[in-house]
Amino acid sequence: MDLAQKYAINEEQITYRVIDGEAIVLNLEDAYYYGLNTVATEILELIDRKKNLCEILKTLQKEYSDIPVKQLKSDLLSLIKTFKKEKLIIPV
Repeated sequence: MDLAQKYAINEEQITYRVIDGEAIVLNLEDAYYYGLNTVATEILELIDRKKNLCEILKTLQKEYSDIPVKQLKSDLLSLIKTFKKEKLIIPV
């Protein structure tokens, strides 16, 4: 996956709100909702702020410097894959 890739929130299909640092995401198409932990919420918000994957990874590196970069990258790409599969985000 290209780290220069940018994604956007799929606003036609989802809406989300952050409550106490965690996002509640509602899929408007099938009424399914997701509860995201604080890290996934932060990633979703960075996507919403038009950050590419490289910029998101750098932000995570600063905040979670005790976690190896390889692990952060793997976890980020896995979450992005899930977000795409569930149509929460779309490439731009």
